[in-house]
Amino acid sequence: MTPEALEALKASILKWDKNAAAETPEDYKTGVRECPLCKVFYGDIFDGKNRCLGCPVAEKTGLIHCTGTPYGDAEDAHEEWEISDGLGGPARAAAREEAAFLRSLLPDGETA
Repeated sequence: MTPEALEALKASILKWDKNAAAETPEDYKTGVRECPLCKVFYGDIFDGKNRCLGCPVAEKTGLIHCTGTPYGDAEDAHEEWEISDGLGGPARAAAREEAAFLRSLLPDGETA
């Protein structure tokens, strides 16, 4: 893993840790513009580059857009939290799952 990828992965883990502690839906951040890994590997939607090329998540799953990870459940739970009067428990639990998945991508001996 390149140093740039490792730095972005660690930043993404910290972001998901923050989501797991979010007190309001507004504090819970999802999407390409909120993801440190996407900022490095996704690029500008109009730049013509291959999406997710070199991203540790895509390298693990063999898929793009975080398909095959807990991300989809986390995003869905966030959307549900936004439109309901719920307490956000499912969204925070989903964020913990995403953070755990990302931690599993860290090289041996690395921590976030």
